[in-house]
Amino acid sequence: MIIMARQIFIVDAYVVDANGTFNNYTGYPKTFDSKNYNGDIDKAQRRAEGDFSETWGAMCKVDVRQIQTVALRTVDGFQLDKKSVGQFPEEIASPQATETT
Repeated sequence: MIIMARQIFIVDAYVVDANGTFNNYTGYPKTFDSKNYNGDIDKAQRRAEGDFSETWGAMCKVDVRQIQTVALRTVDGFQLDKKSVGQFPEEIASPQATETT
């Protein structure tokens, strides 16, 4: 019995919008299973890398989000690539009203 090697690649993308709401990027996560590419692990990885790059390119054209992240990993959790931009804004304390007696 011959057992073929198999790998599943996952592209995950998420954003924190201008209002601070966390969301998965529309249509994500996506999986690229070598089983669907006639057992060709390299082809599945190239397809996943292509999707990763296209998604990052699309994200870079939007400036109003607080955080944008896209990650490429294998199904067992090994991270192959990750790109992220942004951060949460600094909290600015509002002046407290002073009580006078």
